Amino acid sequence: MSSPKILIVDDELGPRESLRMILQWDYDVVMAEGGRSALAVLEKENYDLVILDIRMPDINGIDLLAEIKQIAPDTEVVMITAYASVETAANALRYGALDYLIKPFQADAVRDAVEKGLQRSRQNRNLQSKMEQLELANRSLEEEIEQAYQDIQKHYLETVRSLVTAVDAKDSYTKGHQERVAMFSMLLGAELELSPHEVGVLQQAAMLHDIGKIGIREQLLLKKNALTRDEFEMIKKHPLIGSRILSPVESLKEVITLVVHHHERYDGKGYPSGLAGEEIPLGARIIAVADAIDAMLSNRPYAQARKVENVRDELIRNRGTQFDPVIVDLALRIDLPTRRFA
Repeated sequence: MSSPKILIVDDELGPRESLRMILQWDYDVVMAEGGRSALAVLEKENYDLVILDIRMPDINGIDLLAEIKQIAPDTEVVMITAYASVETAANALRYGALDYLIKPFQADAVRDAVEKGLQRSRQNRNLQSKMEQLELANRSLEEEIEQAYQDIQKHYLETVRSLVTAVDAKDSYTKGHQERVAMFSMLLGAELELSPHEVGVLQQAAMLHDIGKIGIREQLLLKKNALTRDEFEMIKKHPLIGSRILSPVESLKEVITLVVHHHERYDGKGYPSGLAGEEIPLGARIIAVADAIDAMLSNRPYAQARKVENVRDELIRNRGTQFDPVIVDLALRIDLPTRRFA
C-alpha cells in the first residue's frame, strides 16, 4: 500500500526542510516554495494533505486555502504561522482548514495534526462511500445526511479546540485551565441537576471560554504589573473575540452565548453587556465561579496561587455581588483541593 501523499508549501527553506525531516519516513512528501507552484503541483496530482504557510509573498495562505478547497475539496489543509491572530484563525476555520499550528512547531504536534488530517480524510471517504451505497439501495437518506452534518460540525469543533491549544501556547500559566474549569463547571451543573444536553453545552463552553485570548497580545497576558485602563479594555474584548472565532460553527450557538457572558457580574458591573442577576445565562454564571476558583488556585504572572481557605473567603465576600449566591453555596460544598488537583 502506497504512503499518504503530503504537500508542504512555505516560501522559507528552513520550515520546509524541518517539516520534511519530521514526515519523510512515514509519508510521501513533496515541497513547494510558494502559492503558484503549489497550485501547479495540485493540478497534476492529488494529495491527501497540504501543510500551508499563511504568510507568503505571491499568494497569501488564506487565499491559497480557498483555491485548494475549490480544486480539491477533499484535501485536508493544516495552516502554519508564526503570528497568531483572530482574523487568520477565523478565516482558516471559515475556508475549511483542519488545524492551525504556531511556529516554531514541535515534531509531535506536526505528526498529530497530520494523522488527524489523514484520519479525517479516510472518514470522509468512508462516509461518501456509505452515502452512495444508500442512494443506490434507495434507503432513507435523511438520518445519514444529518449524521454527516454532525460529523462536519464535530470536525469544526476539533479545529476550534486546536486553537485552545494555541491559547495555552501563548500563556503557559493558563495551560490546562480550560480543562479544569470544564471539570468544575460540570460538577456544579450536576449539583444543579441540569439535563445531559445542558451539561454538554456547559462543558463545551467552559473548554472554550478563553479562546478569544488568541487575539490578545502576549505581553498583556503575561504582564506581571497592574494593567493600565487601556490594557484592561483590550483584555475585556476576549469574550467577543471568542464569539467571532466560534461563529462559523453552527452547532456552537448555545455555547457562544455562555462564552460571551462568562465575565458578567451578578450585580451588573461585569462585561461585555452589563447583565445582572438571572439576566446572565445560568451556564455563564456557573463558568464565572469555576473560572474564578481555578484562577485563584493557580499561579499567574500577576499573582501567586492562594490557599484554599483564602479562596473560600473570597467566594463568600463576593457572594451576591460578583457571583450568583446559589452557585457560590454549591461550590463551597465541594472539596476544592481534591477537585482542583484531581
